[in-house]
Amino acid sequence: MKRCMSFLLAIVFVFVLTGGAGTQEKPWTLLIYMNGSDLESEWGAATDDLVEMLDSGLCARNANVVILTGGTVRWMNDALPAGECVVWELVDGHLYEVVSFGDVNMGDRETLRDFIALGLREFPARRTGLILWDHGGGSVAGFGDDERFADGSLTLADMAWAFEAAGLRQRPLALLGFDACLMATVEMAVVAAPFAQVLVASEDTEPGDGWDYGFLEVFNFAPCIDGALLGKVIVDTFMDFYGENSDEILTLSVVDLARVQGVMDAMGRLMAAAGDKLAYDCHAHRGFYRLAQRRAATKTFGEGSPRDNYADMVDIGDMAVQLADLFPREAAAVLRALADCVLYNRHNAEVALHGLSTFYIYGGRSEGAASLRTYKNLGMDADFTRYLHDFFDALMCDTRAETLREVAALRNELALWKPMTEDVFHLAGLAQDVHSPSDALRWPHIYGHMVSFFPAGGNQKGPHYAVPVRVNGRDADLMVSTCTSTHSTRVMGIRQRDGHVKQKGYDPIRAGDIMAFYTLEWNVLTDATRWKQGRPFTVRGPLQVEWAATPQGYVLTDGLPPSNYASADYFPAHQRSAFSSVNWYCGLCQTASVCPGVSTHTRPLPRASVYPAAHTAATALKYGSLSTFAISPCAAA
Repeated sequence: MKRCMSFLLAIVFVFVLTGGAGTQEKPWTLLIYMNGSDLESEWGAATDDLVEMLDSGLCARNANVVILTGGTVRWMNDALPAGECVVWELVDGHLYEVVSFGDVNMGDRETLRDFIALGLREFPARRTGLILWDHGGGSVAGFGDDERFADGSLTLADMAWAFEAAGLRQRPLALLGFDACLMATVEMAVVAAPFAQVLVASEDTEPGDGWDYGFLEVFNFAPCIDGALLGKVIVDTFMDFYGENSDEILTLSVVDLARVQGVMDAMGRLMAAAGDKLAYDCHAHRGFYRLAQRRAATKTFGEGSPRDNYADMVDIGDMAVQLADLFPREAAAVLRALADCVLYNRHNAEVALHGLSTFYIYGGRSEGAASLRTYKNLGMDADFTRYLHDFFDALMCDTRAETLREVAALRNELALWKPMTEDVFHLAGLAQDVHSPSDALRWPHIYGHMVSFFPAGGNQKGPHYAVPVRVNGRDADLMVSTCTSTHSTRVMGIRQRDGHVKQKGYDPIRAGDIMAFYTLEWNVLTDATRWKQGRPFTVRGPLQVEWAATPQGYVLTDGLPPSNYASADYFPAHQRSAFSSVNWYCGLCQTASVCPGVSTHTRPLPRASVYPAAHTAATALKYGSLSTFAISPCAAA
């Protein structure tokens, strides 16, 4: 956790005087567009990073550091005004006010244009860099959230306009950086290519503490460093700040913008080939199912529970890997283009990442039409854009049980249901690749409530999960990290349900918070589903995950209704390694009502020891082709 030293910052600002802009050309000017948002008003994250800049030891003769502050209803220090946007210059451990922009919106493209233009005009340098600081949402949502204005975000088109209007085509940036979530996208890179040399950004979400601004010290030792090497320093200080054992998801890459069009072109050729396999009749053709399977298995960023899973950003390299068996030549070309374009890439993900992401509609189907309109207006590769529209049309061709279609994490995984009536069940838990404290298959509880863990990414330590929840009147996800080596889980905090724009870091859970978990309700006769809010409770202390055996009378399902979408031929298991640590003792008889305990059947069940009784039987209850298993003692032990 970074130091929250607003009292120290206030002391520093006591000695700040109104100063003029520097006029002598220096090796570098670094412009920082700091949209404080709720990151500052709630947690003081911007103040913490300002303290890091002040403490960096940067000598002013080596670089200009110019900061525009605003976008927040309050600052966690006594020096910065909340009602206006102000430009500051960092000089030898002090901040000097340059000019006030007044009460303007940091989500307005003209504000970004004016700041860049001022930096180029008043702070001349041989190289100029720009860092945008706040939340991020990827290719569709863009950057930032000025909490003082209703429309406080910058789209990719807004940023392109601001870059052009500020004169960056004539004087390109040596470095464009995003201290924000989800902005290492090929679409952002293509938009920025005429205006900058390298892009430094994260494919996935970022921790709340963001970048380590101690990297500014590098200008003291290498004032003539180029943009690519500066990007490498930023990546290394970021990764080193959190360390190898961090629970946080960490990704940061340096991209050569002169070569990014090659990636987009190769993607277009790959998806043109994939488009030939698409069929609009979801029930008669296999092409769509094969593509849907591979999309479900592709590494996705910004994931949450099914109630908040709209970002739909995927790793381009993993997308190509998943399609390589169908289109080997086109997939290999994508991987080669990525290797040429991504100069440096570090992460702690559980799979190989390739440094650039792209938008690939899937989880955000309910807003897919609007997302695709936004994407089309970006003017990206025509073949890739056409494929996205065709894939979305195929995805939406059957609208039955829409909520269940969004719960991709449940496909072919073991789900636990609590019977409410003869026909109505509540989802009580999911058997994911989570190791409980013992060898028995147990189910997670938080504050005495059974909860469902929905996969939400992860890192090399273990998977992360999201639990849908309502906190103090707002929908959110409770985020949980796991460590497979220690068989432990940790509640990391709350991520607000913000749609496409993903919260940077997590809100802490505090005593007195009013919380209620959501569960999925399923009517087996109608296949109707809805999300039900559970009983509210008041948080009195730290939330911890506890594990308990399967309650008597609950029902297990090997799949999810409706039967059309429970097949392995459609959305596969989100975690391929589910049950990797469980031994199997038999499969499910597709015709018999009681499993005889033989090992020749096609659909496996965990061995008997994972249940409370010494042995169990699987009583098949048929709902279409979906099989459910009622837990009962096994008579043929």
